[in-house]
Amino acid sequence: MSNPDQMVMGTEAFDCGIQKRLVYAGKYPIEYHDGTKVYFHFKIIEPNSGVVMDDSKKINEKKPMELIIGKKFKIETWEKCIRTMWLNEVARFSVVKELLYDFPIAAKQLRDYYAKICESKHHKEETHRHHCCGFNIMEHGVGYEDLDILLKSPKNLDFIFEIVKVEQPGEYKKDPWSLTEEEKIKQLPILKENGNNLFKEKKFEEACKQYEEALGYLEQLMVKEKPNDVEWNQWNEIKIPILLNYCLCKFNLGEFYLCLEHLNTILEYQPNNTKALYRRAKVNASIWNLSEARNDFKRCAELDPTLKNDILNQLNQLDKLEALQYRKEAEKFKGKLFS
Repeated sequence: MSNPDQMVMGTEAFDCGIQKRLVYAGKYPIEYHDGTKVYFHFKIIEPNSGVVMDDSKKINEKKPMELIIGKKFKIETWEKCIRTMWLNEVARFSVVKELLYDFPIAAKQLRDYYAKICESKHHKEETHRHHCCGFNIMEHGVGYEDLDILLKSPKNLDFIFEIVKVEQPGEYKKDPWSLTEEEKIKQLPILKENGNNLFKEKKFEEACKQYEEALGYLEQLMVKEKPNDVEWNQWNEIKIPILLNYCLCKFNLGEFYLCLEHLNTILEYQPNNTKALYRRAKVNASIWNLSEARNDFKRCAELDPTLKNDILNQLNQLDKLEALQYRKEAEKFKGKLFS
């Protein structure tokens, strides 16, 4: 095992300006492969002043940073550094400024990430962050004063990493962003079935999460295709039944306007989809769009005669609701009109 006080890595190790010094020796060596998931804490230090710019433990000790080897982590030098480390090792890396020209942009994304997941007060004074295109960043900055300074005048920086946990491929559920296209496609029927089973158990919120994940994958697949081309339409055919199930969950959770939005989208592509028409009718009835509800129910009966009795019952219910509402309104204004 290396001496913690020894400089164990010089600039020649990466053919560029990165130096490593052990702070605490690790317990076990790690076999790094493409797909190895590393959980680690970090500190970012300005070496001349000793100012700690960011400290993940102070932001949220229970939420270490995650990196998947081979997935083009936003800060390339970090992956290079971490590949040299053992489990539970703590090491300090000094990196020359020539390798850090893009660092302020990545650091902004890290801060935004932590602010979102843990509602941290870190850099609270900078909540007016800019969201600029790349060619405008030099003019507008990234929205954090210290990072804006680095963007204009890059400096050498030190990074302290602590390896908390390591998982090899197959030992963890992959994050959606890290899945290949083939893996996303394989997940679609699994997620749909999971959502259906949860719906049957009336676990509507949990079912929604399964459907949402499947719909997210489909959006990623569809964005690569031209709308209404053959491939795009094939994905849309898979998407619509999942979206219908998602709407049914949201209906049971009382989120009527979200349902209406999605059902309108479905009916743009499939105007004769009886499930979508029937569910939109139910949604419209729930938000007192009674005329629209009647139209959709009647259209359902035209498209599917087997629904005739059910539709008649639904229309009778609408008539009763409307009559009840009319009586309430009449009673409310009784004696007040023309007085």
